[in-house]
Amino acid sequence: MPLPSYVRPSLLFRRPLLRNFFFTLGGLATWAPVVVYFNDNIAQLMWVTGPSMYPFLNTDYNSTTRKDVVFVNMWSPWEGLKRGMIVALWSPYHPENMIVKRIVALEGDEVVTRKSYPIERAVVPLGHVWVEGEHPEDRKTLDSNTYGPVAKSLIVGQVKAIVWPLSKIGIIRWQDYRGNPRVLRAKHTFKEYQPPI
Repeated sequence: MPLPSYVRPSLLFRRPLLRNFFFTLGGLATWAPVVVYFNDNIAQLMWVTGPSMYPFLNTDYNSTTRKDVVFVNMWSPWEGLKRGMIVALWSPYHPENMIVKRIVALEGDEVVTRKSYPIERAVVPLGHVWVEGEHPEDRKTLDSNTYGPVAKSLIVGQVKAIVWPLSKIGIIRWQDYRGNPRVLRAKHTFKEYQPPI
């Protein structure tokens, strides 16, 4: 005697190939939120394009289309920022793009700006940093000399390592950064400063 229609298994799940496909698809779909959360809040790989960070990154930008790939730590991106660190941030000029720059000045520092900036000297305000590209030619990089100090809230992560090309793979030693002669360091940070009594 045949089973009633409400008891029969669906034709869709009678076929093992389709059943396996949908179970696999369901399993992958449960991991999608985890992957998205990881990429948005913990870490991600980022492809660096353009000449802005030349010669430190994209050393072959003018002879090949190959891009450097970096590892970006996105967990607590604003903590422990130091001069010389390389960071990933949202571009103030093109907010849909993420950019990679080096922090050259922190809040309270005075910067002797390049020609493209409207004033000769700028003091980095509280909650901001001064970022610059590495390229020696001013016109090859859009950085704080174009749009001024950058709010820390635009920083999405700290670049910790180069992943590609294999010849450059390794941890970025930002501590070896010698500083910028155009930056006059503040005598006190805003947190340490105590006004005279």
